[in-house]
Formats: sequence, structure tokens, C-alpha cells
Amino acid sequence: MKHLLAFSASLLFAPHAVASGGQAQPVKLAPGAINQPGQITLTPAFTPDGLTAYFPQSECAQISPCPQTLRISQKIDGVWQVSEAFPLPQMGRIDWPSITPDGKYLLISWSADRAKYADLDVEEDFDLYRLDLTKADAVPEPLDIIYGEAGDINRPRSGAIKRLRYVHNETSPQMTLDGDLYFWTERFDAVGERDIFILPQEDDGNYDIAKPLPAPINSTGRDNHAWVSPAGELMFITYNERGGEGRADIFVSRKIDGTWTEPENLGPHLNGPASDIAAKMTSDKSDIVFTSTREGGLLQVYTLPTEVLISAGTLTEADLSR
Repeated sequence: MKHLLAFSASLLFAPHAVASGGQAQPVKLAPGAINQPGQITLTPAFTPDGLTAYFPQSECAQISPCPQTLRISQKIDGVWQVSEAFPLPQMGRIDWPSITPDGKYLLISWSADRAKYADLDVEEDFDLYRLDLTKADAVPEPLDIIYGEAGDINRPRSGAIKRLRYVHNETSPQMTLDGDLYFWTERFDAVGERDIFILPQEDDGNYDIAKPLPAPINSTGRDNHAWVSPAGELMFITYNERGGEGRADIFVSRKIDGTWTEPENLGPHLNGPASDIAAKMTSDKSDIVFTSTREGGLLQVYTLPTEVLISAGTLTEADLSR
């Protein structure tokens, strides 16, 4: 598969809006290049150099009726170029990608058909995959094959649960420099309805079993859309039921002495009355990028300078090195 695509040059830079109080507000990320009118667009995965973005995009404004495929855009001279389709070997909806800190692998949640599930009553089962970006002919590999069945990563969504909420759909994979894999899913034997999981890498290089994070990260409700910094000490999480500015808000937690702190709301400079979800820092940590329904309910990608939240006190300079 060709990973090097030709990019058409284009405009596409929008300065940050400023509220009446002089405070920068979130703006759409690269309208016309990444965001498209009337099309769902989800938070991109950025390469470590910050020059390439991979992101899911639907062909319409609703989640289920239209294909949701992987797109790729390149930043040239500080400007994001018009995106192109990133080819995959078969159809399947794409959700919430990331790139490993070394830049080698693209991690995706993908609902492609699997021969492994041929004898099961499966319906649109999202599993976690990795794609080797250093090989032109690479194809996505399921992470349960990479890490072994004992890791308990990709559970089949079949039988009585195949249409039940988001049960056994795994999504939003994130890997740290230490090799720990984070993702979120719904499981009946976990903490709440939706939980953040970790598949930790042990000191000998082997992997333990995937397990939900304990409180205060996970609760009895919906705890999802986690991003973990490459150093593994800063987490952005989306909560629907912990109070804040809107229907869903983005919170922050720090890992201190091996324990995640009580999540704190990132405040009204980032969060609004709508649903704000799936935040991450750009590779250079200069901006927070997230998905929001703040414009007419359509899921689109927004960006806000990190310095705004540092000035507001919801992030700190120390967080940039976590």
C-alpha cells in the first residue's frame, strides 16, 4: 500500500477567535483541509514531527448512515493541505486513531470483517489494530494477534450483545514510551458502563492482561475518550456525568508517584455547552485539539493554544513535560 501520497496545496489557516474579554477561544482546525462542511470529522493522530495528520471522516453529518474512512493531511509551510483518502485493504468504519511515540505505527479502531469471527454472529465489531507506517505494503494487524490472546484486548461483539450500546467495541488506542497500551471499551466485568483500560508492559518486555484503571479515573458511568501523553504521566479524559460546562466535558489527570490524580475539569475556555470530547496535545504541545458538537451538533475538530489553559490555571507548565 502506498503511504506517500501527493498533496494538493491550499489555503487553510484560521486564526484563533478572541472573546470579548480578550481570551482566545477554540476554532475549527483547518477548515476545508481537515474539517469539511456537513461531514463528521474526529480528532486526528499526529506524527511526532507534527507534519502529518491521520483522521476519520464521514461522508455525512450522521454517525451510522455513511462510511467513515481514514484521511491524511500534510502540513507544508505551516499550512494543512487538503486531505486525501488513506487506502486500507477493506471497508470498515475507522474511529479515534493515534500514532506511537516512535512514529512507527498508526493505531486505529476498525470495524473491518475478520476471518476469526466467521463462525460468530457479529455485527460491526470495532477492534484495535496497528499499521506499520515504515512499510509501503503493510496491512493493519489486529492487536490481539500481536500481544496474544492472554492480553484480552479485542473481544468479539456477537450474539445477544451485538447491538447493545458499545459493548465489546474497543477504541481510542494510545501507547506510551514505556509501551503501555491504553484504550476504552464497555465490558460487563469492568468498573462502569464505559471504562479506560491499560495493557501494561512489564519490565521484562512481556504484557500483562488488559485491565480497567481504578478510581478516580473510572466510575460507574461513562468514562471514555482518554488520551495519554507519550511520557505516560498526563491524561485527558471525557466525562458525561462529573459536572462542568456541557453535555460532555474534557478533564485532566496527572500520574504522580504511580497514581492517577482526581480528574479536574479543564474549564470554560476549552469546554462549552455542547459535547467536547477526545482531546489531545499536538506533537509540539503548543495546542489542544479535540472534537466538539458546538456547531449545530456536528462532530468537528477544534483547536486551542495550550497557553490559554496554562494562563487559566487548569494546566501548568509542568504538564508539558509529563
